[in-house]
Parts: sequence; structure tokens; C-alpha cells
Amino acid sequence: MKETGTPKIAERCLYIRACYLAEELRCFGYRSDCPLYQKSNGKYCDEKRFDQAMDKLIDKTRAKFENLPE
Repeated sequence: MKETGTPKIAERCLYIRACYLAEELRCFGYRSDCPLYQKSNGKYCDEKRFDQAMDKLIDKTRAKFENLPE
């Protein structure tokens, strides 16, 4: 018997507008295996994976802004 119910609506990642990993990951805000997506949507995410992803995001952001001409 087929179950009928309300399908779960995917929420877009809250980090997508600031995420310099998006291009590298080919992400459009719905990459459910990304720790940033998981955390922003209230799903379980290993803290170590989240911290690593956030550190990488911060490092890429810092590098981008340090290389901007003044």
C-alpha cells in the first residue's frame, strides 16, 4: 500500500549568498550532503564537519578580501 502524505519541502541553505564554496561544490543552495546546509536546516550535522566547512568558508572569504585592490 502506498503511503500518501505531505511531501517534505526542501529549504534553501541559509549560507548560500555568502558561500564561496558554492561554485567549487556546484551548489545552488540545496546540496543536502553539505554540513552548512544540514546545520542551516536543523538537521543533524557532525560538529567537526561543520567546523571544517566553516573554517574553509572563512579562509576563502578572507583570501578574497585580502586580494582586493584598494
